[in-house]
Amino acid sequence: MTDGRRILNEEFERAAEGFARRTEGRFDQMGVPLFSRVAPNETVLEVGAGAGTFLSLFEGSAARLIGVDLTEAMLEQARARHPSQKLVVADGFKLPFRSRSIDLVTSAQALHHVFKPVPFVSEMRRVCAQGGRVLIVDQLAPESYEQIAFMNELETLRDPSHAASRPPSAFRSIVMAAGLEVIDEKIFEDRSRFSRWMWPGEFPEERIERVRDFVARFGPETGMGFEPDGDDWTFTRRRIMLLARRPA
Repeated sequence: MTDGRRILNEEFERAAEGFARRTEGRFDQMGVPLFSRVAPNETVLEVGAGAGTFLSLFEGSAARLIGVDLTEAMLEQARARHPSQKLVVADGFKLPFRSRSIDLVTSAQALHHVFKPVPFVSEMRRVCAQGGRVLIVDQLAPESYEQIAFMNELETLRDPSHAASRPPSAFRSIVMAAGLEVIDEKIFEDRSRFSRWMWPGEFPEERIERVRDFVARFGPETGMGFEPDGDDWTFTRRRIMLLARRPA
């Protein structure tokens, strides 16, 4: 296991229960099944499935739901919450599935933990059926190089397993470099709260204080629109939903 994946595993083993509670419902308003063109007879695989929150959106819309994650503690949360999902501990760079065997291969809020995204998405392409689809959902950085640098410093301070937040142009380039064709894209934006982003039950208190200090000093430089609100902060979260297909 590489250092990056070891840190990822350690971070999510520690925070699994708090993460599962904090992130319940965060994808509910995105219209994911419709956007993904999923059919009732299809199999959906999520790489980096975590607590199964995103994969559960396909319940009732697809025939089989399979989740893969590096962290056993996260899959324990998924098993407790979504017993119909088939869950496997595995590395996203070496998926334990035959080539061209999955109709819809997804990854939600996982790619910003990946230092080498093209091989990761290429592996998703490998298991994607001929003419099937790959769906990427992830947080967005601005297109400004300076703002990206500050945002990534903040995100790494908050979560040491963070690799990179990327702008929309980077996601398109990654998907195309992996041999896929982009067929649809949506960008979502909403306001969130620092206190919701860093739950005391999920993050150590000293880390919360370090991140609060960074926001107080450099929040405007991140491009995330931080604004003080009493003892809290509000900020803008942006996500991309990118659908691609494996060429016939």
